[in-house]
Amino acid sequence: MSYQLEREETPAAGIRRIAREQLAKALVEIEKISEAKARAAVRETRKRIKKVRALLRLICDELGEQIFDEENNRLRDVGRSLSAARDAQVQLNVLEKLRQRAGQSKSAFRKTTAVLRREIAAATTDLSAKQASAKDTLLQIGDRLEGWPLDHLNLENLCGAQKRFYRRGRKGLRCAESEPTPENFHAWRKRVKDIWYQARLLQGLNSVVLCEIAQAAKLLGQQLGELHDLAFLREKLAGASTFPESETKVLLGLLCARESELEEMALDLGARFFAEKPKAFKGRLLRYARRGRQ
Repeated sequence: MSYQLEREETPAAGIRRIAREQLAKALVEIEKISEAKARAAVRETRKRIKKVRALLRLICDELGEQIFDEENNRLRDVGRSLSAARDAQVQLNVLEKLRQRAGQSKSAFRKTTAVLRREIAAATTDLSAKQASAKDTLLQIGDRLEGWPLDHLNLENLCGAQKRFYRRGRKGLRCAESEPTPENFHAWRKRVKDIWYQARLLQGLNSVVLCEIAQAAKLLGQQLGELHDLAFLREKLAGASTFPESETKVLLGLLCARESELEEMALDLGARFFAEKPKAFKGRLLRYARRGRQ
């Protein structure tokens, strides 16, 4: 089954089912970490973990602060423990995109590429040591989720929670508009990704309308994600002495130019996505979700 509530199940049953499925899929990927495609397995594991964390945020009021913090922190720590190989690969992918956009030859930035490849290899080698701990943590969360206090969870709760994240997304937009720093864009990106995942959870109740919300949030999240990756590489290049100065200077220029383009695009798209007031957003969400249950 998919990452969305089904019309015939209660919200509590659906939330537990989705959490179980995502944890199970993460565990399958963790088993592949010691294999040749370790980086792909890490990417998929982290994706599953992000989905469960977005789900937890949607039901945090029902869980209570203590349960939410404990489960969310455990999942966050697992994701972070596997992040080194993914981070270096993302930076290499960004470099390759910049090279292509600038029309540079395949040999351009050869030394910087070599440094990043060595970092990927070292981080991938270290993954097997974290495999058992990550697996154990996810299994324990899977055992506990049946006891999550969700008996009174309903559509009103879920739509109210998404309204809260939509409001935070609007606030993130205002912060990025008034002070366009990498930190503000990154904070905004996290809220947009929450809205995207949470809209996907609800879209099975009314695929036409709720899918539109999810797709719009996905597009905005992708732009902000690319912007985050650019800032991530720029910070690394500026703060490390292992990269050749001649290549770094050119790359920083390309990075800054692309960041400016993406910032303008994201702010324009964000202004349109967050044009609706939070109360109206919740009302529309709840109205169509209830209609889909009928």
